[in-house]
Formats: sequence, C-alpha cells, structure tokens
Amino acid sequence: MEKVKLALNYALMLEMMKAKGFNNPTIVALLNEGNEELLESIGEGIPSWKSMVDYYHGNKQKCHQAIKSGYEFSFLTKGALKSLLAIKFGMKEGEDFVDNGEFLDTVKMPADNLQTLRNMIAKNWTVVLQEEDKDQDMYQLKIELTYKPNFKLN
Repeated sequence: MEKVKLALNYALMLEMMKAKGFNNPTIVALLNEGNEELLESIGEGIPSWKSMVDYYHGNKQKCHQAIKSGYEFSFLTKGALKSLLAIKFGMKEGEDFVDNGEFLDTVKMPADNLQTLRNMIAKNWTVVLQEEDKDQDMYQLKIELTYKPNFKLN
C-alpha cells in the first residue's frame, strides 16, 4: 500500500502531537473535537490549528491512514526538514547535524530513526550514508536535494 502524502504543515502538526506523547486514538479524538485552544497549546509556533481541524474533517480516511500507518511528506523545504529533525527526532542543529547551505551534513542517528526518516522524507531529498558504526547502531548521513538547481545566468 502506498503511503499517504501529506502537506508539510499537516504532517508537522501530527508530529508535534506525537512528540507531546499523544497516542493515535487521542490524536483522532482531539482532531474530531477540534478544540483549537487545546491544540494551540500543543503546537509551538503553529499559527492556527483551525486549518488542521478543517483538513481532518474533510479528509478523515486519509488522515486516519496517515495517523495509523504513517505518511510521506509531499514536499520539504530545507527549513522544514530541519524542523522535522527537531520535532520528530529531537535533533539540534550544530549538535546533531550541520547546515552546509546546500545540504545537511554529519546527520547522526540510530538505525530505527534512519529507517523512519527514509520512509517519510519527501522525494525532493536524498539520504546519503556517509559512515556506519554497527557496534553503536549509529549512522552518519548527508541529506541533499535530489535535483540540485542549476542557476546559470547568461
């Protein structure tokens, strides 16, 4: 079964709920209820949860599948990728990865997180294995754009 594709804002909102410890049935109940005040207390920096509640009510089957079975981002900017690493995996720029301008470098994570990332990352990014420490179950990665822009000005 193909993974559901979610827009960046909806996927990050789900990840914020999961990061706060809410399980799948609780997430569904919160979205069904649509208590925006409660939801806003969950999502730091999210301007409005009304769009998520409206999206959920208009796309319940898709949302249930995404919550239960996972999803793939339809597209990620570099900033959103960094937010995903922070929200989903608790990673910090400068400690767990380096922003090299064009790509994220020296991204360190265990195998289970690597598999999760590979399953959900948008197709516009490619995860490149740099180093592997099987004894520590840690991997060092580079995450780069799949299709690099070619800006040739004449």
